[in-house]
Amino acid sequence: MKNKQQGSTLLTSMIMLVVLTLLVVFSIRSGNTNLMISGNAQSQGEASMATQMAIEQVIEQVIDADDISLISAQSVQVPTGAATYTVAVKAMTTCVVEVPVLNSSLDSENDNDRACFAGQDDDKAIKADGTLTTKPSECKTQQWEIEAGVTDGLTGAKVEHVQGVTIRVPSTVTCL
Repeated sequence: MKNKQQGSTLLTSMIMLVVLTLLVVFSIRSGNTNLMISGNAQSQGEASMATQMAIEQVIEQVIDADDISLISAQSVQVPTGAATYTVAVKAMTTCVVEVPVLNSSLDSENDNDRACFAGQDDDKAIKADGTLTTKPSECKTQQWEIEAGVTDGLTGAKVEHVQGVTIRVPSTVTCL
């Protein structure tokens, strides 16, 4: 009986060694997969923040612009420490809505409201019940959409953002 069992210990040891090797290989691969997933999430987050920073830069241009519709498409370079993202910002062509600012909603003590008292726009707004409102002021509130996106060639991260901006404009500026 001893002759039949001489190789069984070696065979059992080899099987255990193969099983342990497979467990180690699986652990390493799953660890690498988790590392790649977290790296992808970080790249996506960086690209998203770069896009948001580019939109904030365009909002500064919108605030200073005389005619919003003339703000053209542009590429904005946004450094994030390790990488610099080139964010493509589309032209400001989408005015979503405009609402006249009523004289009754203005504050004569507020410097931003004083320009709206300068004259009167002859167009009257119609209420939901069909009656005319009081005369609108010389200002309108318009809502515009800013669209921006970035595609990182190195990591493959792709992000697109659309953000609305509400600004007060003179009544002569029309919503296209």
